[in-house]
Amino acid sequence: MNVLIVEDNVNARKLLRITFEHYNCTVFEAQDGEEGLDLASRHHPDIIISDALMPRMDGFQLLRALKADPELKPIPFIFYSSTYTGEMEAELALSLGAEAFVSKPTEPEALWQKTCAIIKEWEKRQHVPTPSAINENDEQYLREYSRIVATKLEEKVLELEDALLQRRQAEDELRSLNEELTREIAERKLVENTLKEQEEELATIFENAPFVMLLLDEDRKVRRVNAQACLLTGLAVSEMIDHRSGEALRCIHALETSDGCGFSLNCRKCVIRTTVLDTFDTGQSHHQVETSLPLVIDNKEQSKTFLFSTIRVSVAQQAMVLLSLQDVSEYKKLELQLLHAQKMESIGTLAGGIAHDFNNILTAIIGYGDMTLMNMNPEDPQHRNLVFMLEAARRAAALAKDLLLFSRKQISVKKVVDLNEIVRSVEKFLQRIIGEDIDCIMSLESVALPVFADAHQLEQVLMNLATNARDAMPDGGSLSIATERISLDDAFIATHAYGSSGSYALLTVTDTGMGMDDETCRQIFDPFFTTKEIGKGTGLGMSVVYGIIKQHEGHIALNSEPGAGTTFKIYLPLNVTKLTEQEAEVSPEKPVTGSEVILLAEDDEIVRTMAQSLLSGFGYEVIVAVDGEDAVQKFRENQERIQLLLFDMIMPKKSGKEAYGEIRELKPQIKVIFTSGYATDPAHQKVQVGETGMMIPKPYLPTNLLTMVRSVLDKG
Repeated sequence: MNVLIVEDNVNARKLLRITFEHYNCTVFEAQDGEEGLDLASRHHPDIIISDALMPRMDGFQLLRALKADPELKPIPFIFYSSTYTGEMEAELALSLGAEAFVSKPTEPEALWQKTCAIIKEWEKRQHVPTPSAINENDEQYLREYSRIVATKLEEKVLELEDALLQRRQAEDELRSLNEELTREIAERKLVENTLKEQEEELATIFENAPFVMLLLDEDRKVRRVNAQACLLTGLAVSEMIDHRSGEALRCIHALETSDGCGFSLNCRKCVIRTTVLDTFDTGQSHHQVETSLPLVIDNKEQSKTFLFSTIRVSVAQQAMVLLSLQDVSEYKKLELQLLHAQKMESIGTLAGGIAHDFNNILTAIIGYGDMTLMNMNPEDPQHRNLVFMLEAARRAAALAKDLLLFSRKQISVKKVVDLNEIVRSVEKFLQRIIGEDIDCIMSLESVALPVFADAHQLEQVLMNLATNARDAMPDGGSLSIATERISLDDAFIATHAYGSSGSYALLTVTDTGMGMDDETCRQIFDPFFTTKEIGKGTGLGMSVVYGIIKQHEGHIALNSEPGAGTTFKIYLPLNVTKLTEQEAEVSPEKPVTGSEVILLAEDDEIVRTMAQSLLSGFGYEVIVAVDGEDAVQKFRENQERIQLLLFDMIMPKKSGKEAYGEIRELKPQIKVIFTSGYATDPAHQKVQVGETGMMIPKPYLPTNLLTMVRSVLDKG
């Protein structure tokens, strides 16, 4: 059977073709009425199956055209279409001569059965003529056809409007979703960029942190290190990753076992290990914890002191601990040096105070002793005892002088001198001190090294150092003394924690003796500290050296190890400006008496009584004051009579200098002599006493005081 299918829907047409070919039919296909009419004219199919509404020529128009053609009119015609107006399409189709109107959709097998049944009915009616129910010109046909078409168009319009509305809604929704998606993408991109910037910033901070940083996982293995960690250990990053923290830091205890950090007996007490574990377990951060580690750096064992911190962080959803370590080893050394300097300063202050009081006592002892000796017959049995007593007092005065040297409160007669010449001047004496079994090697700078110094005190420094070197080499050795010009820069000052930038004369004294341990080195400049046997030293030698160097605004450094000898380095500022040396007063041998009125101000009763007795014994009238305030009051009461002030520098209420200042306002040309257990530098004497006075340090000899009194009174 030949079947012509007229259908504008491709899928529907294909389904019909498959259905009829399944039953061995020959199928012709047309996509609208015009094409179907053409195929029907050419092939005269056995049956035509058509959709109702199609473009160009729909099924109703095709049916009218077929029925109008005598040759094509007999071909049975079946509508296979959807209904839009109830039964109107079927009624119109049957009235136009269609055999049947089958509604879509219908199962293929049911459609085939209906087609076969329709063909049988059609064959039965072939011999019975049936007139057309509607004339081609009938208005009813046109009205029905128009109604169907209008209904279809109206439905299509509604469908289109609904589809357009849905499309607009979909577009609006899509637009809204697109805007939201764009916004989310922008926000996500912003977040990603921010995270990336933060990661880069954190990475930069991590890499450039001025201290060691290790990122540790839960096994305490290193996941990341920074440049400072590599700088500390001397290892590459790859040599530290995947190792435990102790191994990465080259801790000696961690290297003791093949398993690494945490398995040595010493690890149980390791503060870093226990702190890291606590941070992992509790999440508690720890900051600025101090500990020391023995490390292997450049194949050498070194003890390093660290301040470390631990913080628990999350990296790739994994808990880790950020361990940071700041090497404060050098700071601790500087701290010890500072504490030592502060201790020495405190001891120096104490020593100066002791020497001051000691000198007051010695002033009375020597004064009364000397006065007694002057009035005693040399043949007196007690004369010899007094001489011995005064000799012991002078030795005590020398001890007080050493204390003042240490405390930097002793007289220092400074001028510009060549350090090389000072060393040469004591070379012979040094050889006698150290003995013949010790070689003295001199290596002096070829040019002069001018320093502003007290030559006698620098000689004493060399003598003390040579004496100590001799005692450190009982079996002989060598003593080397060298001088050179050197410049100290900021790097040197930062490393050694002393000095100021500039040019210096460096005096280096080195012996090959037994050397000293760290504890001895730390105490070597303390007064009364000695490693010698009882009775073989006062313990003031090195403290005097320290005091002299500090008084010269210099610095002294020590390097010594047991069995490796000792080296002292002394830095003295170079000075090219020559100062005029103050001429010393020449004292006559025998004191001269006088009759002038002297205001004596002294807070120490014994010294005050001794001085009053001495001056009165030589004819002077003495007005006594017990302190500076009393002295000013006594002067106001007797200012027309008083011709000389004899004031102690250090007194309660008002110092001697303050009292003298007030008295000068009343009588500018008043003459003065200051006494003090603290002797001052001659460079400052002129400022303190002016042109009309002098200063005499305690303890003084009565004859020296009487000579100075007469000298000041006779001036002008």
